[in-house]
Parts: sequence; C-alpha cells; structure tokens
Amino acid sequence: MPSKVRIISPKELENMHTGSLMSRRKALLACEESLDVSDRDENYQVETGYIEFKQSSEWKQAYRELKAVLDVRENWSRSKLKR
Repeated sequence: MPSKVRIISPKELENMHTGSLMSRRKALLACEESLDVSDRDENYQVETGYIEFKQSSEWKQAYRELKAVLDVRENWSRSKLKR
C-alpha cells in the first residue's frame, strides 16, 4: 500500500527519537513516485497536510529536513543515508 506521511515542522523532527526518524524515512521512501504513474484516478486530490508523492516539493523538503536532522545524530552512520 502506498505511503501517506504527515507534514511536520523541523522542530518536531529534532524532538523525535532516531528510531521514529528512521520510520519516517521508510514511510517517505514508500511514497509513490507521482500521480502520473499511480493507479489513482487522475482527479485524485492529496489530503492537505500529507505527502503522498516523491515528485512533490513537500516530499523533497521533508526528506531534506529529515536527512539534516539525522546527519547530526551522534549514533547515526551517514553511509546508511546514501539514497
């Protein structure tokens, strides 16, 4: 099933445990590429406040912010974020 990820602030990300951040990363990576290649109806509207497609600017921003938080975690290896 395609992923649907709630949009949260960078401050909220900073307050999350590393395991929760990794779960969020997994959910972001599970999002569909775009509505064009999705099996959803062409009139489908993404619910406000959520990310469903990697092609969206929201997905790109959320993933960038997530990586920034993980990059400064002491117990996290950056080699695991090469995606």
